[in-house]
Amino acid sequence: MTVEPARPSLLWARARKPERPSTEQRREHMLLTASLTTGVARVTSGILKSTRLVDEILGIDHVDWETTLMVGDVEFHRSKSGPYPDHQMRISVRPSAEYAALNYMDNRDSEMTIANSFNPKRPVPDVNLIFNGTTGAVFPRTAAIRISDARAALIEWLDTRKRPTCIEWRPYDSY
Repeated sequence: MTVEPARPSLLWARARKPERPSTEQRREHMLLTASLTTGVARVTSGILKSTRLVDEILGIDHVDWETTLMVGDVEFHRSKSGPYPDHQMRISVRPSAEYAALNYMDNRDSEMTIANSFNPKRPVPDVNLIFNGTTGAVFPRTAAIRISDARAALIEWLDTRKRPTCIEWRPYDSY
């Protein structure tokens, strides 16, 4: 006598929630939209190309304008309900000084929707990093972190789409 394995009922099969994409699938299908300090917009697909773009950005001297990055499953666009994706990172880099500053924004972050990178070391670096090229505002000097730390934070952000935990953050103060 052969016994067949029990099969789930059709009702159970229909009630199952669809599986979430794996982290690896999310990494390969993610899109990074960049508005570079040079005035050029770029879009990359997948973690490898996006990491290369991050490395390129970290080598650019941001004198007059910041770079803005948006990460998501689609290319950045605006709609009636606002910008999408709304995972945004603003970056300013001075390669000659070996410092960068980050500004994180995500309306879905329940702890800190807008935050600046924070360097707890004193004295603070003597470097001005542009926050907003339109207004000429600069990041507070406490936001200046080593470029290697900024890179680690950006790669973590691409991977998780959340505020990176590998660096410290402080709530954003209006400039």
